[in-house]
Amino acid sequence: MSITSPIPVLQGDRDTELRADGTDLLLRRRDDELRIPLAAIAHVRAERRVVAVELTAPAGVEPVVYRIEDVSAAGATVFADVVNAALPERAEGTETIDGSSLVVTRSLRSAADVDEEAEEDEDLEGPGLFAADPWLRHTLCVAAGLLAVAVGVAGQSWSRGIATLLLGQAGAVVIHVTLMLIMCWWLPWYLPRYGITVDAEQVYRSGTTALAYTDADGVTRHIQGLAQNGTARVAYSPRKPQVAVVSRPLKIAAGELTMFLFMAGIAALLAYGTYRLALPAFGG
Repeated sequence: MSITSPIPVLQGDRDTELRADGTDLLLRRRDDELRIPLAAIAHVRAERRVVAVELTAPAGVEPVVYRIEDVSAAGATVFADVVNAALPERAEGTETIDGSSLVVTRSLRSAADVDEEAEEDEDLEGPGLFAADPWLRHTLCVAAGLLAVAVGVAGQSWSRGIATLLLGQAGAVVIHVTLMLIMCWWLPWYLPRYGITVDAEQVYRSGTTALAYTDADGVTRHIQGLAQNGTARVAYSPRKPQVAVVSRPLKIAAGELTMFLFMAGIAALLAYGTYRLALPAFGG
């Protein structure tokens, strides 16, 4: 049954678009386009500025649902009403088909885009948020430099200012490494509980072993790791899907704890030494 009534085109977030095309719905996303036949749709729900297209599924099978968010509320209501009215009637007693098997996906990404994204993934891979965001290290180094200038001007001793700079820069690096160690333990605890856990497959990239997983946007990402029997579970951050860990029981070895305590002690000594070195310049 074709759709003859004019149906609005729904524009959503992340460059998503949902529109009718004859007897199909076209869901266009950033990287792909899904052609969803009306025969594969159970119903369409309009929830304010969110439209959910639920596919048919056999009894006992959870149906696939495609959502598009941040659309016009008025347009969502009209879209859902018209599409639901145009859905084909299903005879009672017939077995419900799996609608996801009728959906055709067309990739919108070129080979160059895939290669560029893979390079970005390699840059973003790391043990945690602090490793992926160097702003913290840069901020600490700049703060040490400003403190050294203040010590040189206020104390009228540039030799003390240079010493403050060297000690402060060393402290900034050690503090950053210490925070990275904290993230290495915190993420494996946090992400499996509050992130998104998916299955990952073991792949080989550039001669090394990695785990490939697909995030909620349909983007395939990679992290370093090994998997038993070729599969593993990966937990990633909803806000930064490139930040992920292999989901497994968290055990902190005595050697790792000793390293953390050692680095934390060095960081504390360097910070205290910088404080004591700078204090006389301000009358302390």
